[in-house]
Amino acid sequence: MTTSVCKCYKCNYKFNYEYIPGVSYHSIRLGNKRIFRCPKCKTLQKFDLSSKGPNNSLKTYGDSSELGIGARIWMLMLLPTFLLLALGNFSFFIFPQVIYIPFVLIFLGVVWVFGYLIYLIMSVGPKTTGTKKVGK
Repeated sequence: MTTSVCKCYKCNYKFNYEYIPGVSYHSIRLGNKRIFRCPKCKTLQKFDLSSKGPNNSLKTYGDSSELGIGARIWMLMLLPTFLLLALGNFSFFIFPQVIYIPFVLIFLGVVWVFGYLIYLIMSVGPKTTGTKKVGK
């Protein structure tokens, strides 16, 4: 198990996060970052795991369902994909003369997963406001 010190950008809560590198059952892995919920304010966020080593003065949390992204997000991501894939496979039998319909439905299922993941990654980071540089 590896431990990293994480900090919530919303409530500034610092905690230890124990995880297995390369494996996650409840969060979304993004290289050296993961998307999971803050244990204090419960908001879905992207945490940086690059600071290795535990801080003994902080509480330790693991990769659990308490911090996971939740069933609602998994369902929003996977249910439309499985439905489109099933419709694509089933449409081979309904429309055998129109060969492109199944491939379009299967392609839309794959596009949905990647589109939703991109939306999720972009929406969980800290909100930055543009600062204007004052010229002379």
